[in-house]
Amino acid sequence: MRRSCFFAVVLLLMPLLASGDTVKIGLAHVFSGPMATFGEVAEQGVRLAVKRINEQGGLLGRNVEVLKADTQAKPEEGLKAVEKLVAEDRVDAIVGIVSSAVALKVASEMDRLATPLIITHAMADPVCGSKCSPWLFRMTWSTREALKGAALLAKSELTSKTWTTLGPDYGFGQESWDLFQKYVSELGPYKFVAPNFSPVATKDWKPYIEKINASNAKGILVSLWGNNLRDFVKQAKAENFFDGKEVICLVGGGVEIFWALGFLDTPVGVWFGTPYWAEASETPVNVEFVREYTKLSASQIPPSYSAYTAYASVIMYAEAVKKAGTVDKKSVAKALEELRVDLPGGVTSFRAADHQAVFPVVFGKSSEQPSSLGKRFRSLAPLKIFRGEELLPKPEDTGCVMRSLN
Repeated sequence: MRRSCFFAVVLLLMPLLASGDTVKIGLAHVFSGPMATFGEVAEQGVRLAVKRINEQGGLLGRNVEVLKADTQAKPEEGLKAVEKLVAEDRVDAIVGIVSSAVALKVASEMDRLATPLIITHAMADPVCGSKCSPWLFRMTWSTREALKGAALLAKSELTSKTWTTLGPDYGFGQESWDLFQKYVSELGPYKFVAPNFSPVATKDWKPYIEKINASNAKGILVSLWGNNLRDFVKQAKAENFFDGKEVICLVGGGVEIFWALGFLDTPVGVWFGTPYWAEASETPVNVEFVREYTKLSASQIPPSYSAYTAYASVIMYAEAVKKAGTVDKKSVAKALEELRVDLPGGVTSFRAADHQAVFPVVFGKSSEQPSSLGKRFRSLAPLKIFRGEELLPKPEDTGCVMRSLN
């Protein structure tokens, strides 16, 4: 009760307290622990967007600055980080959040915090479903969108009729398997055998490799991500696991994964999914973005989807400010609805009904050839690109009841 009263007073006083010298964007992300890499590359994406905006005269004549807060990928800490950005740092908008658990915790409080938040990484469907808010937007794909894409890929590009899965032993892994079975079953007769879910702390993947091999399933949906995916792929390749199988790494199309594995430890013939792949478009806006981002790194690392969605979120916010003609939070939140911007990843808009971003998503098959992104990477070829409209559920099927800010 005390915290609620405190924030109510702070929010009422904020217009009087704001200095007006700069436009402040809060970056709420994970900057500590094993997932800190995601925060680091997201920050590079945000700072590149801010650099571009400021070089072009800022927003409404004011420079943009970035203030960070560490969510630690923990729900309670994530909420504290967002509250700090709003109440203490008095930011005009917030971007970030990698963990779905954090996103769902924060989503429940956005009406109280009354600040535009663009989620850059968390995929949980309720974010733009039952937890939707007029203050909350999502730049990345949803879980249902990703699994619908994987199902269409399995139908159009793969021959396996018997599937199993290896995923993390929590909601994302289990939900991914349930949705894949649902969507692929709508496309034809398929058989599904015993799924495999691994604890986050797993280090030895041999028992899972042996169990999947014993199942005789030729189609494998892998929903592992981050360090777990890297470690599994490396060990599985050494065990010749990928030979004779058709594998979809649902969210594996991240530069961090390809960089960590290197050319030799990245298997050939595996499909990787991603909301952004730097080689998927040759438009001038994407070519410029890839070039400018790569310059930021002494190692010349190209942008991952974590970097891209953070960059894109800031650009979308900036365009909403221009459209609204003000940084007033309510006006900007309204301007974000149905805003349509030509971004490096393709033309993108936020649906008014649920605030989910609509954009092209990519699945690519790892090839024997090096990527144009660098010799350390295998190229993804061919690419299968789906329009967001093909994959997203209809707004009325999301569970979102969007409240008006009028």
